[in-house]
Amino acid sequence: MQVAIITDLGAITDECARVAESIGISLKVLPPDSGGWQNASLILLGEDVREAPATDHADRILVVLDGDEPSSAWKRAAHLGVEQLAVLPSAAEWLSGRMIAAVEPPVAPGVTVGVVAGCGGAGASVLSCALARRAGPDVSTVLVDADPLGGGLDLVLGAEQVPGPRWADLSASRGQLRPSTLSQALPRHEGLAILSWGRDDILELDPDVFDDFLAAAGQAFDLVIVDLPRHAPPQWTRRCHHVLLVSPARVRSAVAASQVAKRLSQSHPDVRLVVRDTGAGGLDAELLADSIGLDLAGSIRDDRGLSAAVDRGEGIPGGARLGKLVDRLLGEWVE
Repeated sequence: MQVAIITDLGAITDECARVAESIGISLKVLPPDSGGWQNASLILLGEDVREAPATDHADRILVVLDGDEPSSAWKRAAHLGVEQLAVLPSAAEWLSGRMIAAVEPPVAPGVTVGVVAGCGGAGASVLSCALARRAGPDVSTVLVDADPLGGGLDLVLGAEQVPGPRWADLSASRGQLRPSTLSQALPRHEGLAILSWGRDDILELDPDVFDDFLAAAGQAFDLVIVDLPRHAPPQWTRRCHHVLLVSPARVRSAVAASQVAKRLSQSHPDVRLVVRDTGAGGLDAELLADSIGLDLAGSIRDDRGLSAAVDRGEGIPGGARLGKLVDRLLGEWVE
C-alpha cells in the first residue's frame, strides 16, 4: 500500500517526507492534475491542488503549514471536498498515525495482560516470563518490562546480551510505531520478542511512548505480557484486557498487596490474585484472596531451584509451568 502526496510545493513535500521517514514509509510524490495515485491508500494534498482525486478507497487529507490562516485552510478543504486537514509540523504525530493505518490497516488487537507485584520480590517477573515462555512457541507473543526498578526481565530470561532496541531507543525515536517494524526489530530470545531496559537507561518512561508501544504491540502480536510496576499510571492498567496481582502468602506481603489491589481495582474491572505458596506457615490462598477482596486466579509454588537458575543467568526454562496455573490462564486468554 502507498501514501501519495500531490503537490508542487517543496515545503509541503519536505514536511510530509519528514513524517513519513520517521515511521519508515516512502511517499509517492505526484504533480497536481496528474494520475498515478490510483493505488494509494492515503492521498495527501498540497494547497496548490485545484481538484482532489475522486476515490472511494483512500482517505484524502489537505496539508498546510503552521502559520497559514485556519479558516482559509478549511475553506480550501471544503472547496476540494476534503474533510480532513493536517497543519504541519504541529499535527505531525496525528499524520504519522494516519499514514501507519493506511499502509497497515488495523486488525483486532491481541490480548494484553498486566502482571503486578503486590510487594517487592513477590514473583511477578517470574510469572510474566513463565507466561510468555510457555505461550511463545504456539502464539505470537511479546514480553514487556515496564518496571524500570525491577532489575530487567531480560536478566530473568538470561537474555541480557541479545542485541536489539530497549526502551531508551524507542523513547528517542520520532513518530508513532509501525506494528510490522516493531515485530521485526525487537530482541528475540528463543523466538520470544522482548522489550526491556538497557543497563544505562534513565529510569523514566514517557506515558505517551508506552501508550504508542502497547497500541503497536497489540497489532503486531497475539499476546502481550506486561510486567507493570506497582506505581504504574491508571491508564497503563486500563490498556490491559486482564490484570494479575501477585502476592506471597505472608501477612506483611498481604497487607502491602491489599493496598496495591485497591489502586488497581479503581482503574480495572478484572484484577485477580495469584498467590505464591511460600510453604509451611503461609496463609491459605482462598482466605488471602478474600481478605484482599479479589478473585483468586490460582497459586504458584515457591521454586528455590528456579530462583537459583535465574541468579546464575540460566533464565527460566521454556517449559516452566509454575504448576498448572500458567497453562490454565493461557487457555483462557488465547486459542
